[in-house]
Amino acid sequence: MPDPFESSRRKIARSIEHFNELERKVGEFTRVNPYRRVVEPHPSKSGYVVHKIILTATLPSSLADITGDIVQNLRNALDNAAYAVSVASGRTDPKFTAFPFAGSVSQMPQALGRSKDLPPQIQSMFVGFQPYLGGDDLLWALNEMCVSDKHKMLIPIGTGVVRRAGEVRGAGFFSMPDPHRWDREKNEMELITLGPGAEFQYHFDFRVFVAINGIRVVDGHSVLTVLGDVGQKVESILDAIEMESHRLGIV
Repeated sequence: MPDPFESSRRKIARSIEHFNELERKVGEFTRVNPYRRVVEPHPSKSGYVVHKIILTATLPSSLADITGDIVQNLRNALDNAAYAVSVASGRTDPKFTAFPFAGSVSQMPQALGRSKDLPPQIQSMFVGFQPYLGGDDLLWALNEMCVSDKHKMLIPIGTGVVRRAGEVRGAGFFSMPDPHRWDREKNEMELITLGPGAEFQYHFDFRVFVAINGIRVVDGHSVLTVLGDVGQKVESILDAIEMESHRLGIV
């Protein structure tokens, strides 16, 4: 007997292939350290100077394309599993078999309308996954990533620059952001401001990564970490759907 969930498994396998490609390309981008340090006069304090790092490379557009492939495959894996259950339950031409993502718990009844060709027990199971903002936020974010403009969803190393360790020594006035934050508008980050005549030596150790941009709950988080977590979640949901379908005698 054919495996009704074979299509979903293929979608997940495809997402893993794309993820491996994304991981490789992100590594290639970050290894070249695509930024440089600059010293500029303070914009409003005479004699003060600001030390910054600024971006010197553009994020490859292929990263957005690959990210889009990953999230679409993962969401399609859930939709395909729902369709397979509907067919296995006896529906000959199901039209409403989407996995019911919603904006909030209050919108779940409306979202379930897109799943009405599924057995009631499976619909209830889907509700239990809480695929809405304020429930399982990671599932909600998956759907948001699917409908977003992929070429605006990723940002270069900027937001992903994190200070892991630092050391400052010297004499005179200095000020330093705590924590250091990347300015997304200017593609730069202020390191330290020195007063007139100040002499300082400083060292910061930074980790760089490519981050998600503009998606609530995962904004500013590493794209690799987010997609890895989403992939594991989708696989676990698919396993649960399959087990429940067997328990109910649907497949």
